[in-house]
Amino acid sequence: MEQQFTLEETLATDLSQVMPLVERIAQKVLALTASAEETFQVKLALEEALTNAMRHGNLLIAKQVVTVKVKASRERIILDIHDQGKGFDFSNLRDPTQGENTERISGRGVFLMRKLMDDIEFYDAGSGVKMVKTFRLRPGA
Repeated sequence: MEQQFTLEETLATDLSQVMPLVERIAQKVLALTASAEETFQVKLALEEALTNAMRHGNLLIAKQVVTVKVKASRERIILDIHDQGKGFDFSNLRDPTQGENTERISGRGVFLMRKLMDDIEFYDAGSGVKMVKTFRLRPGA
């Protein structure tokens, strides 16, 4: 059984590249003994982070790239996603569960990422995000 894996990949800003990478990482996470639920949480948070990086960070400019770094073990996964955009004010995000924000079509990605992962930290003026999830070990793992 695999005990850990690392990955570093640079993606062109092309939304069609998101899910193949997310699925590849999810298969490796599941093999590390993460539960199906935890694997789903990682998949969803990673998909949101990559989509946000391409759409809001790089503004879908094809010549810009998104860098993805993954360090995973049986105990936890660390995901680091960085785009080439100008960043954003991550300290001033609207709560999508409050008032008129509940009617908005967008604005739930970062909220979801925070709920699904144990730790989330933005850096480089919001052009980078580091997310951490600690796994509960499955019995017999």
